[in-house]
Amino acid sequence: VSRRGVLAGLAAPGSASALGLEEMRFRSRPALPTVPRQELVQDFAVQLMRSSYNVVDELDFVAMNEFQRRFFLLRAEEWDEYRQRASKLGAPPNQGQLSDATYFDFISFAQYATINECLREPKTVFEEISGADPANSTVVYRESGVADAGLATEHSRRVGDALLDYVLARDDIAAASPQDAASQLLGWLVIFGFAADAQVLAAPRNRLTCRLLAPANLWGLRALRADNAPLTNDFAAKLLEAYARREAAPWRVASLDVDKVATTHTLVLSS
Repeated sequence: VSRRGVLAGLAAPGSASALGLEEMRFRSRPALPTVPRQELVQDFAVQLMRSSYNVVDELDFVAMNEFQRRFFLLRAEEWDEYRQRASKLGAPPNQGQLSDATYFDFISFAQYATINECLREPKTVFEEISGADPANSTVVYRESGVADAGLATEHSRRVGDALLDYVLARDDIAAASPQDAASQLLGWLVIFGFAADAQVLAAPRNRLTCRLLAPANLWGLRALRADNAPLTNDFAAKLLEAYARREAAPWRVASLDVDKVATTHTLVLSS
């Protein structure tokens, strides 16, 4: 039985159910972006979704058949209201097409919302079913060595490493300064269609501000932050942090601001 079905059975006639539980839940979501967004490079969008999924599998804190079940239910619960709101703005999502930023924004949010749901009760030992036959199961022990408290951080780290590998497979980052390095990294997100534009500017107190205009995760990132999710789909931060670790770049991502048209990361430079 789905969570939606259980909740619908508990709703009194003429109360919340009259509005629709999906609609009421969605009222707490941020407004959908009205800023025009780019078409993503399909292969890059697949990379973001696949690496985020694969790291869940690597970390062994939930059976993947259970993760897929929860992912399906969450998508079903949130989709209709999202689609209707986007359609009213004149930009209906192209369901199943990851290169469509409106659809990617939704499905990436749903993926990370599901991961966060599983992180609330992480497992160390569980039974995992492969395929459609429940008899085809395996007992899985968490062998990653990552404690419960470190799972969200480790997930971000591994996804960031995979993202950096993807970028560096296409070109090296040859930078004369931290500002130049950050500009090149975020410039790749523009090339991949993830954002319309990227600006990296020097700021007071030994800082850089990194602004992405109309990124493909604009709505989902706001929604996850509003839910106080410990793990978000902040792919720009994951990329910047992965580069800092690997190349000893003198920065750390100190803060993130998300408004209706852009995301802005503040990097603190080491002296």
